Amino acid sequence: MKTSMKLILGLLLTAFSLQGFAQKPEPVYSVVRQIHDFDWYEQQAKAWKQEIDLGTKDKMAWVYWFHANRYAAFADAQKRENIKASYFQKAQVILKLAEKAIPKSFELYYLKTKDDTGGHESGEYILKAQALSPYNPLILPELMNHYQFNQDKANLELVSKKWIESNEMPQEIMTTAYNNLISLEPNAILLTNGDNDTYPYWVLQNGQQIRPDVMILNISLSVIDPYREILFKSYHIPALNITNGLDKRSETIIKHVIENVQDRPIYVTVFTDQDFYKSYADKMYLVGLSYKYSKEPFDNLAVIRNNVENKYLLDFLKHSFYNNYAQSAVNQMNTGYLAIFLKLYEHYQTCGESEKALKIKNLAKTVADNSGSTDWMKYFEK
Repeated sequence: MKTSMKLILGLLLTAFSLQGFAQKPEPVYSVVRQIHDFDWYEQQAKAWKQEIDLGTKDKMAWVYWFHANRYAAFADAQKRENIKASYFQKAQVILKLAEKAIPKSFELYYLKTKDDTGGHESGEYILKAQALSPYNPLILPELMNHYQFNQDKANLELVSKKWIESNEMPQEIMTTAYNNLISLEPNAILLTNGDNDTYPYWVLQNGQQIRPDVMILNISLSVIDPYREILFKSYHIPALNITNGLDKRSETIIKHVIENVQDRPIYVTVFTDQDFYKSYADKMYLVGLSYKYSKEPFDNLAVIRNNVENKYLLDFLKHSFYNNYAQSAVNQMNTGYLAIFLKLYEHYQTCGESEKALKIKNLAKTVADNSGSTDWMKYFEK
């Protein structure tokens, strides 16, 4: 009897020990909010697949499993492809399983908007998801895209205000968008590329009427023919028929805008891949969080100095006073300030303004340390 009890106790302890080593399922947010490595996404794919296999009633388990699979591929596509396991599945497989497990649910319709196969119009599922859970933060980006495609200004304003009310978008990312917007010349065109250098601008413009005169042209979305046609027509930009490959479309769009727009200043955010405008590199001048296209040289250092000293809100770079779930994404966005600070540091040094030089260097060090971009600091030591 004693031997049996010891055996049972030993098995229980082993079970609890193994359970302790199992990866705890955690929310898997979009990579525009949280950035993790491949191993973390793999562990979460395992954990959420296990929750699903155990019969969880939490429908978000399907969203997090899908996200873990998707972002593991973002982190390391080759590694993701090489691992053959039940927790790693193609998007279409997960969608088919979800259709059976959580039919006609908000979570399923959200996942359907991520269907990249082109088999359905995502707009249909965006509106179905919206009907079940209006202005759920999960679908705000998709709603924004939908109303942008349809140039529905009333709903763009409403979605923007709901996004602000939700507090889903980190204040730091909003502040960076604000800094960039207010520093642009009137009626500028700002070429953007990613989520965090596009949606905050639209939210500020439509939700708070901050610099609505600026045209935000997202290069990635402009690759889509219907959207580009509507947008170019509304801003009186000549139509563009793209015939080259996907890898050259972004360059084609930038070239078309630069060569066909003469009456509006053109800027490109510092977060946009420089390969997209390498043909115009000698005519791009850093003025802050953007490069300005100019055929003629100008004193861009004076513009940078005025922006940093008189326009930009920068206190948020010094210290965060709250627990921000998106801190990793914020830190990545903050690296956009390092090139500006370096230019200004060199300028202060040349002008003999040592106190200002030290102050901007210390702020750059804080940004570099928080973002893991400490290699930048070697340029401040020259």
